[in-house]
Amino acid sequence: MAKEKAILVDTTKCTACRACQVACKQWNQNKAEKTTNRGSYENPPALSSYTWMRILFNEYYKDGKMSWLFTKHQCMHCEDAACVEVCPPNATTHREFKLGDGSVLKSVATDADKCIGCNYCRVACPFDVPGYNQQKKGIYRCTMCFDRVTGGVKGYDIPACVKACAPGTLSFGDRAELILKAEKRVAQLKSDGYENAHIYGQSELDGLRYMYILTAETSAYSLPGDPSIPIGVTAWKALTNPYGAFAAGGLLLALIINGVINARNRGLEEEHKLEE
Repeated sequence: MAKEKAILVDTTKCTACRACQVACKQWNQNKAEKTTNRGSYENPPALSSYTWMRILFNEYYKDGKMSWLFTKHQCMHCEDAACVEVCPPNATTHREFKLGDGSVLKSVATDADKCIGCNYCRVACPFDVPGYNQQKKGIYRCTMCFDRVTGGVKGYDIPACVKACAPGTLSFGDRAELILKAEKRVAQLKSDGYENAHIYGQSELDGLRYMYILTAETSAYSLPGDPSIPIGVTAWKALTNPYGAFAAGGLLLALIINGVINARNRGLEEEHKLEE
């Protein structure tokens, strides 16, 4: 079985310099977005079709003292991806590419030409990631620098964010080896007094291609403790399976879910203002 690539985020080393944000925009030629001061160091305030990753500033209080916990927020490229499951036209799929060393780069991607703009993926994603652009009529997200890593150009064989990370927070390599590295780091952190140190992403949703070393409870990093695919999504898929005996019931359920999600989309438009 071919070795699979992944990215490990050691949050204990992150300084929130956000060089990764700049590198991501530069490589993908995404424009800057005009923002306003909201009383937070986070900027931009949310992911979008032009901002595919950002650093979250989480205030963490312990023993009456506040400290920062930083989270790199982008598509996790889940093995069991809700966005893939819920996409009606199958515009969002898993893709993989065999690299020169025999390893495999896997990611979740959306074909903008097939995207119908339903925004179901936005609602289903437990990490609140996909960014929809009304003008381009498509969903955009982190690509794991698929075009860069698979290009075969020396010096460009790792994602832009990893290349730009000065403190060594980000590591790109074989997933199994990164897990071993993370386990060793967690053991060290626990011996240093961080009793809550743990790995996030190793098994969640059958494995994320972004994994994290955390020193506090998962929720302190604005990450879901037990991410899962909404039951409505799995029920819809099961009932509308062409080999299933309940196709009619599945259609009815799909219509109900469609109404619920469309109502949710209207809320997204009002709350976040979908991009033009």
